Amino acid sequence: MRMHAFWWTVLSAAWLTGCRAKEARPAAAAEAPAVRVAVLRLEPQSLVAGVAITGTLVSNARVDVKAQVIGRVLRFDKQAGDAVAAGEAVIWVDDENYRLAVRQAESAVKVAEAGLARAQVLENHSRSELERGRSLLKSGGITDKDLKAAEVAEQDARAQVGLAAAQLEQARAALEVARKHLRDAVIHSPVAGQIYQKHVNPGAYVEAPTAVFTVVDNRRLELESPVATAELAPIRAGQRVSFTVNAYPGASFAGRVIEISPAVEAETRSAKVRIGVDNASGRLKAGMFAEGRILIGVTAQAIVVPAGALYRDDRSAKSAFLYVVENGRAVRRPVRLGRELDGKLEIVAGLRPGDLLVVEQGIEVAEGVRIEAQAAAASAARE
Repeated sequence: MRMHAFWWTVLSAAWLTGCRAKEARPAAAAEAPAVRVAVLRLEPQSLVAGVAITGTLVSNARVDVKAQVIGRVLRFDKQAGDAVAAGEAVIWVDDENYRLAVRQAESAVKVAEAGLARAQVLENHSRSELERGRSLLKSGGITDKDLKAAEVAEQDARAQVGLAAAQLEQARAALEVARKHLRDAVIHSPVAGQIYQKHVNPGAYVEAPTAVFTVVDNRRLELESPVATAELAPIRAGQRVSFTVNAYPGASFAGRVIEISPAVEAETRSAKVRIGVDNASGRLKAGMFAEGRILIGVTAQAIVVPAGALYRDDRSAKSAFLYVVENGRAVRRPVRLGRELDGKLEIVAGLRPGDLLVVEQGIEVAEGVRIEAQAAAASAARE
């Protein structure tokens, strides 16, 4: 009887253990909860290809204006930043000495004119005396010696006329120089633009060639940027350029490639690219730092993804992988990269329009993991 009870106890325990195992199997087989991630349905879009540039805006109409006379500055009303027109009077230098010099030169011209007139009178008289002597020689009224003296006097009179004429031209030239010095006592701006810097103030003493002010024309600016030799091939004169400056966040400015330097700098392995900038609005200033791109082409149907969605060990590598969602699960998709622009990556192989892309990296995302998709901002791949 005791043996029968023992076996009954053993069979009951075995049955209970089996039941508990059957109940534990469904619990063990239960899947981990789905990972909630942001996804983006990929659509083809236009991708503008460009070469990155950085540089400083410079004015190609910057002029250092210098004094051409000696004297004290009487007036300099303009201030740095003021606009000036081409030919506008900007500085007045004390001109009293130059006015006196003009009067003196005018008097010298009058003296020279009188001297020339006197010489011409004497020339006419000598010519008449020579003609009379020649007539008298035929009739025996004078000797050959007297005729010779008349000829010498006529030649001397002609020479005196030439000398007086030269002296008159010399006096007139001196008058023009004196008048120019008087005009130069008023210093004009040679170009239209703005006063960039004042080098003197009223009361200062100037002499040639003292720099008195600098004027720049910001309507005609250039952006000079070094470009690596590896990126020079697609750049052509006339290509459009888009750039920004820190002074105007969010604003974009335009220009065009003017010239590509014919020589490469050995130290940097780069060539300078000159870009013309239309600044009719006057918002840009010479000296501003600019960042932008030379636009070299457009891909009409490109697959573009946010850079933050990509997994790669080496940033310079052209192969990497992404995760897409298929049948509610994460699928690792190897891809080949194209161009990279402003936080966006062009995918040239591995993705198709309509794919659901996991746009953010996460340690929970792995091959085969169930995904609870949430729509990402539609502009995530466009910005």
